[in-house]
Amino acid sequence: MSILNLTEPFVFDNSIESFEYHSYKPYVTSFNFNDEIRIPINQQDLYVLPSASSLYIEGTITAFNRETKAEVKSVLLTNNPILHLFQDIRYELNGIEIDKIKNAGVTTTMKSLVSMNGLEASMCKLWGFDVNGIKNTEGTFSVSVPLNKILGFAEDYSKIIINCKHELILLRSNTNLNSVKLNANEYIDNITISKIVWRMPHVKVSDRERLNLLKCLERDRAVQIAFRTWDLYEYPLLPETSKHSWSIKTSSQIEKPRYIIIGLKTGRKNEANKDISHFDHCNLRDVKVFLNSVYFPYESFDVSFSGEKFAILYEQYAKFQQSYYNRLQAPLLSPKDFKDKAPLFVINCSRQNETLKTGSVDVRVELDCESYIPKNTAAYCLILNDSVFEYKPLSNITKKVS
Repeated sequence: MSILNLTEPFVFDNSIESFEYHSYKPYVTSFNFNDEIRIPINQQDLYVLPSASSLYIEGTITAFNRETKAEVKSVLLTNNPILHLFQDIRYELNGIEIDKIKNAGVTTTMKSLVSMNGLEASMCKLWGFDVNGIKNTEGTFSVSVPLNKILGFAEDYSKIIINCKHELILLRSNTNLNSVKLNANEYIDNITISKIVWRMPHVKVSDRERLNLLKCLERDRAVQIAFRTWDLYEYPLLPETSKHSWSIKTSSQIEKPRYIIIGLKTGRKNEANKDISHFDHCNLRDVKVFLNSVYFPYESFDVSFSGEKFAILYEQYAKFQQSYYNRLQAPLLSPKDFKDKAPLFVINCSRQNETLKTGSVDVRVELDCESYIPKNTAAYCLILNDSVFEYKPLSNITKKVS
């Protein structure tokens, strides 16, 4: 036993000599609606760690009272307001897109609501994530958003990347309305982004480790990058029926869905007087996910929000972290907050039978409500897929493994 081995030598880990953050700025200096913002790292003889990088963003907020025309000094921001300012965010390695999220605000909000735990509640306020919203009284903001809260690639792939060109591309949204929750007599004048910086860690290794990495570089052996993508699909206007079938996509074997998260919103998109970060239960009773002819979950959720009958649904939400990360943590939301702010249907389809291991997979969702789906209701489906890429550090070849 180790407690009895009195002569066991101790070892100091000196393989990493330094770990320094370097700031990279985009080509452009103005960040207006629909602008494409590209932040490159062109220097190749670097050891960088994208999973520990972050986006630092500064800006100003101006809002006015409709009646008095006076500037509003205190503005209530929605949960995750900064990422609602962007439409798409993607990551390119050697000019090849390896990961991308659409509708960045909704995607990252859904993923963070199920992934984060109570211990992270204070830390996540640094990047504006607070289920109760954030009161801004300064008229300015500065946030640092970890890249691992934006892209599945950065969350899952925790190794350094050597001798590659990197580029982070952000597409500015065409509205600011989804980042605020104003009173009826207030209106948003503008949210101006004045600064965007990508802070990337540079890793300097010891001589022994450098020799090992140089051997890997000389052989030009393919290095595999495996991670889970966050793929969001939107049904902008559901029909006013009690049951609806939604055909979402056809996926390949390598992009097989592992987890599917469903949420509904009624009249929240592009409405400054409503909080877009919240979801509505819409008296949704059951959700079934079909992968070809196989459905998940096996038994019905049998939810009744009007009768406070949603324990099984909350249990599936609370168990997500244990299944996805193999860790047991208290979930971010209490049962009351879950019902009022984020009644999400979390469906684990990571265990699949033999019939789904060959050929393509058709993904379909069936929604079943206690009553008719309310008017102006949108549905959001976040699919967490497997994804595998590989790159050759000497020849700079990056490709998807099919």
